[in-house]
Amino acid sequence: MKRRSSTASTTNTNAADTGLTRGALWILLIGVFLISFSMLAFEITLSRLLSILILYHYVFAIVSLALLGLGLGGIFVYLFRSQTPVSSNRFGPLAVLASFISLAMPISAILMIQIGYLDSALNSILFYCFLLFFPFFFTGIFLAEVFRTFPEISARIYGADLAGAALGSLGIIFFLDALGAINTSFFLGITAAIAALLFASRIFKRSTWRAALPIASFIIAVILLATNSSVAYLSDIPIIGKNPNKDIHRALYERSSPARIIDTRWSAFGRTDLVEYTEYPAQMEIYLDGTASAPMYQFNGNPESPNASVQDLKTTFSGYFPFYFLTGDEKDSALIIGPGGGRDVLLTLMGGVNRVTAVEVNPDVVDMVREYRQYNGGIYNDFPNVQVVVDEGRNFLKRQTEKYDIIMLNLPITQTSRSLEGYSLTENFLFTTESINDYLDHLTDEGRLMVVTHDDFTAWRLLAISLASLDQKGIQNAEALKQIYMFGLSSGESVYPCFVLKKTPFTPEEALVRHEKMVELGYEPLLSYFPHLEDEEMVNPTLQSLASGELSFRQIADVATEMGMDLSTVTDNRPFFYKIDAGLPQPVSLVFWFSFALMLLVLAGPPAYWYLRSPGRRGQTRRRQRTKNGLIRPVFLFALIGIGFMLIEISLIQRFILYLGQPVLSMAVLLFSLLLGAGLGSLYSGRLTREVIFKGITTAAIFIAVLAIAYIFLIPLIFHQLLGLDLALRLLVMVVMLVPLGFIMGFPFPLGIRALKAMEMDGYIPWMWGLNGVGSVLGSALTIVIAISFGFAQALLLGAICYLLVFLVFIKYGMVNIVSRQ
Repeated sequence: MKRRSSTASTTNTNAADTGLTRGALWILLIGVFLISFSMLAFEITLSRLLSILILYHYVFAIVSLALLGLGLGGIFVYLFRSQTPVSSNRFGPLAVLASFISLAMPISAILMIQIGYLDSALNSILFYCFLLFFPFFFTGIFLAEVFRTFPEISARIYGADLAGAALGSLGIIFFLDALGAINTSFFLGITAAIAALLFASRIFKRSTWRAALPIASFIIAVILLATNSSVAYLSDIPIIGKNPNKDIHRALYERSSPARIIDTRWSAFGRTDLVEYTEYPAQMEIYLDGTASAPMYQFNGNPESPNASVQDLKTTFSGYFPFYFLTGDEKDSALIIGPGGGRDVLLTLMGGVNRVTAVEVNPDVVDMVREYRQYNGGIYNDFPNVQVVVDEGRNFLKRQTEKYDIIMLNLPITQTSRSLEGYSLTENFLFTTESINDYLDHLTDEGRLMVVTHDDFTAWRLLAISLASLDQKGIQNAEALKQIYMFGLSSGESVYPCFVLKKTPFTPEEALVRHEKMVELGYEPLLSYFPHLEDEEMVNPTLQSLASGELSFRQIADVATEMGMDLSTVTDNRPFFYKIDAGLPQPVSLVFWFSFALMLLVLAGPPAYWYLRSPGRRGQTRRRQRTKNGLIRPVFLFALIGIGFMLIEISLIQRFILYLGQPVLSMAVLLFSLLLGAGLGSLYSGRLTREVIFKGITTAAIFIAVLAIAYIFLIPLIFHQLLGLDLALRLLVMVVMLVPLGFIMGFPFPLGIRALKAMEMDGYIPWMWGLNGVGSVLGSALTIVIAISFGFAQALLLGAICYLLVFLVFIKYGMVNIVSRQ
């Protein structure tokens, strides 16, 4: 590599070669920054809107397929806009495309919401994909045009692109909290329109109509935001009644008692609604994104003599059952994970628990319960022995040194995702073999874990991971089952299964008295299990055979697999507790195979297209043959870094979130750190001279591979030591770890663009952009496929292998061989 003074002069020469003045260069970079800021923020906003309209696992499919537009935009430019704009007209197309982007974002949001009221369009993945495809498609065309037109300064452009995306990932929290998802879409349209106006300022005198379109797009976006902010013509979203798969639909339309939404909160976490039943005033329900209802009861504030509806919980809700038998020294303290509207707090107060800590991940739910203190008796405000904490439950627990007599998790699923790829659930890490160990480690000697599950399957899976966790402690199934009882299995929607795991074994007397109480309350004995009870028809025969050693859990899991159910072990590395069906989920399989097929098409389609369009040129000259051979390495580069970048990014985010807690903030800061680091790396890569471009690619690729592999082992060790730090310090540690990795990951793409220019192959830049964009979507789907099948650590390893392959491809041929062919 050259000395600093030499590389600096080279960078300046490259900038001058573009024919841009300093002012024009800044306009270009700021415009790219604003477009990338808008699109990353719009992607996150879409995931929030779609989570309300449809079920969460389809959100992953729709957003992923829509993002294919970024890559296909590059293919469109390569096939149908083969001529690079002349110097005097370079900003004209950019102004038009930025205008299209600024209009496409709010219009697609409006149409998505309005058409959501049509029953025929409900849950139509392809329909939503088509609707949301265009903003990303126009963005793909825009960025492909920019990189093709200004390849000499690709490092600066890519740096501005990543910096905009980084700030968008962080800023979207503020905008969603302040404006809500709908108005945020309009605001992002204004942001893109500002970029269009900047580009138009360079061509106003030469092309009035191209300058008029950015002005019009800006005015339209401002009118949409201002009108909706004042009149609220899109204040509603069709979660209200058009999706029967949403829990809130059943509450509003399928119950005999009329119901209505009386309060709605928007934030980066999602939409939170409070539903009131006009003929049943004793209970309200809180919904997150139209799912996962959390009841809030009318309460007089007296746990010893509560309202009738609260008193009835003792006999109608299975979660109270364990409190019948607790002695004074067994209920000194309780930790509730996911208290929601406060039902579990009521249970502990009626059960006589002295100190209660309730950890809720959704801050809007906590605020709502506190504001309705007159209705709920101030359970989050007025009880000095109740502490409410806004945090992710597992992460909070791991940071505590205190031990609890009771750890409760009653119906903790939100059925929503806060992850980047849109598939991993918010509460995935609550139920893994490692989490069971954490719960046991934080129980007193007389303590117990109490869980109410949604259905029979999750109860069986909870049993599976509990037995696996205890087996890791050297406790075999027969002995482990002496610490467990469960009832309410297969009882239908009216009864939720209850699972209790005690730190020490139950005695035969304790098991018998609990069984008798269960029968007294009307539960079916054959749908239960209590240890030490060997008489027929007292407990479930399958569980009895498991306890006696006549049956292994592997045999039970095999039977479940034959029925299409997945009872495999769930770990922190494979945290998919709520993946019920065996095999890959349909949305994940759809995105993976579609993006894989599209990748093959993008690889083979453009060469075939030009081959068929030029029948008279099918006899390749030596130069054309050399160009064809020279394309192999760029194709490898742009496809592999697209796939590898997403494999590493998503895998790291999943592994970091467990240790950071606060899923929304953590994901935003994680994205910001990685993308900002990549942006800085891209800017620095512009200092490398032409002679060392390929050396820069190989060096960066091997460093990325080594760091990614090292992080597989280092992350658990580092965060285990630093888990007790405050959130701000933990985030700082994460930034320090991710920015250097991101810095190096910012090198290969802009260096690849510059290599194409150096090889006089800049006409292929849009194709390479398309490969990279499609590869990113394929990498996102592949991450989930690998994580479900093997784990996120293995997905991270595969990402490292992608960069290792880049290293091997380029180290074999090197810069000398490639330059010599020119």
